[in-house]
Amino acid sequence: MADEMIMAETKVTETLPSDNERILFIDDEEVLTKIGKKILELQGYSVTTFTSSIAALNIFESQPDDFDLIITDIAMPDLSGKELAVELLKIRPDMPIILFTGYSSMIAKESAEEIGISEYCLKPYDSKQLATTVRKVLDKNA
Repeated sequence: MADEMIMAETKVTETLPSDNERILFIDDEEVLTKIGKKILELQGYSVTTFTSSIAALNIFESQPDDFDLIITDIAMPDLSGKELAVELLKIRPDMPIILFTGYSSMIAKESAEEIGISEYCLKPYDSKQLATTVRKVLDKNA
């Protein structure tokens, strides 16, 4: 799947404003976490990545105020992105969450919004779309 992602370009042509927000980025494909981290760090964000939804949940439980935004893939082993979002929102109901999926049939946009997902995006995404979506969600929750 990573080869199918249109993410070779890791430099966003225009830098979007950032306030050094802290992002928790979760995807079971390590290459995607590395690319996402690089794209977002170029925008001035501090990014912590995990390939395990359980590990991400554990760090969030112990440090819920250390993050300003969560980005997760829906198709994850153990806890799906949807299940992870539900657990994270139990801890911090105000936490903005962006859910990315390559499988639109796994969750409907309306269903994602009902559980508290801030933004729902289909893969593949490019660096500009990722940076723009992150900024939009953070600005909406400011």
